[in-house]
Amino acid sequence: MRRRRIPPREDAVCHVSAGRDKLGLDIHYINAFKGQGIFTTVPFQKGDFLLEYRGKLITKEECERRHRVYHDSLKVFMFEFKFDGKLWCVDASQEDGSLGRLVNDNHISPSAKMKILNINRKPHLCLFASRDISPGEEIDYNYGDSDWPWRCKTETSQIQKTVSCLKPQPNCIPNNDLDLKHPEPERVNIIQCTT
Repeated sequence: MRRRRIPPREDAVCHVSAGRDKLGLDIHYINAFKGQGIFTTVPFQKGDFLLEYRGKLITKEECERRHRVYHDSLKVFMFEFKFDGKLWCVDASQEDGSLGRLVNDNHISPSAKMKILNINRKPHLCLFASRDISPGEEIDYNYGDSDWPWRCKTETSQIQKTVSCLKPQPNCIPNNDLDLKHPEPERVNIIQCTT
């Protein structure tokens, strides 16, 4: 007998309300540059809820204060966003066992998209699959508009490939997919969870 698929937004609300991560995701060490990442152990369909980026919800002012005192290695865990006309931040710099803080950046071909869910008038940052995802694939998303140090390395190598393709070479196809636009997370209103 086939199980009925739970609608993605309802799935998100239930996981957020329970404060737990979804099954089918696992932590893997990638390398010294990237560190750890989140990988799937089961398939996900485009649109499926994957996980929440959990941490402490703080105001813009508190976020600015923490940026002044935090070491650079902690600043990458601060997710700034707009909600109800105000700037907010989720500070996930403290290890809490949740998986969302370990999802890596991919601004070229991400497997997930961040959406802001309004659950009981409080914002929650949730990742949804932007395409079908097979077991063993890394979950990643576009961190947004910023000068992340690892992007310089990636974009430089992409530019070098494109420039080298300007010289006539056999079997060389330029990659003109450098996406320099960084979208804001999509906002979704959900008032309460009914289970």
